Amino acid sequence: MQDETVRDVLLTDIEISDDNVRHSEQDRDLQELADSIRKHGQLQPAVLMGVLGKPPYQLIVGQRRFLAHRMLKRPTIRAIFIPKMNMAEAKVCSLVENMCRTELTYNDAADAITWLYIKYARDAQRVHKETGLSVRKIHQYVDIEERASEETKKKLRQGKVKPVDVHRALQAAHDDIDKADELLQRMQNYDSNEKKRLVEYGKSHPGASVAQLVRHAEEPEYERNVIVRLPDNVRRALQAAAKAMSMDPDEVAARAVEEWLSDQGFMK
Repeated sequence: MQDETVRDVLLTDIEISDDNVRHSEQDRDLQELADSIRKHGQLQPAVLMGVLGKPPYQLIVGQRRFLAHRMLKRPTIRAIFIPKMNMAEAKVCSLVENMCRTELTYNDAADAITWLYIKYARDAQRVHKETGLSVRKIHQYVDIEERASEETKKKLRQGKVKPVDVHRALQAAHDDIDKADELLQRMQNYDSNEKKRLVEYGKSHPGASVAQLVRHAEEPEYERNVIVRLPDNVRRALQAAAKAMSMDPDEVAARAVEEWLSDQGFMK
């Protein structure tokens, strides 16, 4: 059982666990975090694995907080202790923490998600249950790692393209890697509706050429805009969902309405 008691632990007694999924860009915005801790204090304790009084302890959650404390030359950090975990449990704990805070790099997120997916016998529902990540996001990362070209993966790691757009291109191209790469290049100037049309047409026309897919995506589509007043909690939830799913808020809202209407039997 996890010990919820928050304790002040010496930084010199702590080691960063190999199971912590953040292996790159640990220093991103670190000065900002250090300034916040200096001004407001440490709002969330770090999570350590080990037995109190028997260092060194393994840092599972809170690597950036740990580094910020070291930057501030503080001798201790507030932390709680958890019992010994296996590798899968430790990665789940670290992944959930990091995906909810400063966004992981594509490489770190993909490595952790695909590792867990394989560990749990390619069961996305199990990964979802363990991490809280949507099945859609899990499949997105796994599909990219298994199906995308090395050049596209390189662009992802460099932050030149978004995972959601790579996944769209793969869906529209039906695993034709060259076609997917060309579609991804074309998509960079598309809005959310054009991307949606590209994917839908590609799914229903597997033999379509890049020119045909692009022409359909770029065809004018006449839509009626509907303005809806949203309560603050719904608006915040919509913004959080859009960020988590790497989608435009309009696209998330349209999909949510479409799925609800379908569930209620209004969509034919």
